[in-house]
Amino acid sequence: MSRFYALTLLLLLMLPWAASAGEPRSGADLLACARHNWVTSSYHGSEDLKVFRADFSKEFRMEVWSAQENKQVMIRLLAPAAEAGSGYLLKGDQLWYYSPAAGQAVPLPSASLSQAFLGSDLNLEDLYRGTLSEQYTVKLAGSRKDKSGRLIDHLVLTPKPEAPVVYGRLELDLLDSNCAVLLMDTYDQRNSLIRETSFSDFVVRGGRVIPTKTISNDLLHQGNYSESTVDPSFELDIAIPPERFSLACLADDSQCGSP
Repeated sequence: MSRFYALTLLLLLMLPWAASAGEPRSGADLLACARHNWVTSSYHGSEDLKVFRADFSKEFRMEVWSAQENKQVMIRLLAPAAEAGSGYLLKGDQLWYYSPAAGQAVPLPSASLSQAFLGSDLNLEDLYRGTLSEQYTVKLAGSRKDKSGRLIDHLVLTPKPEAPVVYGRLELDLLDSNCAVLLMDTYDQRNSLIRETSFSDFVVRGGRVIPTKTISNDLLHQGNYSESTVDPSFELDIAIPPERFSLACLADDSQCGSP
């Protein structure tokens, strides 16, 4: 993917948060840069989620819409057949789950965003790139060069006291050149590393460096891991009808407005 980096770096340097030549960036600058890659005005795409356990595996396919910089999100399960039609709706701090079998939307606590999704090692925030929210304070803990000579910055994100987050902290490795997040380590509130998530297969869209493959390893249960793959046909910064982010749409696709 190195052929993309020169163009991406040029675009990043044109953005208002980019530091001037030779001036080191702060942790806040780097996080803002990383969030620029992840947070868009709107998003629509399909994703496959595979869950691997010692004695079984399962696969899901879903369609995801987001708007207003991830403040509004709709996730619709497409497969397997037993889950098809169910979905999640996020509007600000409010979250609902809909199951066709129940026939109604059920409100969920906002802490559910950080909990396991469909029994996987990922959570809802991972699926719509909402993890790098403004609910954290950030510190640049250091920088190093990897085996290829690339400069890697290491950030430590600590949840703010009022944040509805169950983690103790997040630690990120990202490329200094384009702020692509390569690795995210999740620690619990007892300071134990519980999850390691890697990002790869990057594509460049609209000046953003976006991973299309995510692998999350459960470090508390050996051999447990999950893999999310985004269909490369995803769309950014598109017009999405406001009806898409409604309880009526969550229950009935015919109520989601015109595309």
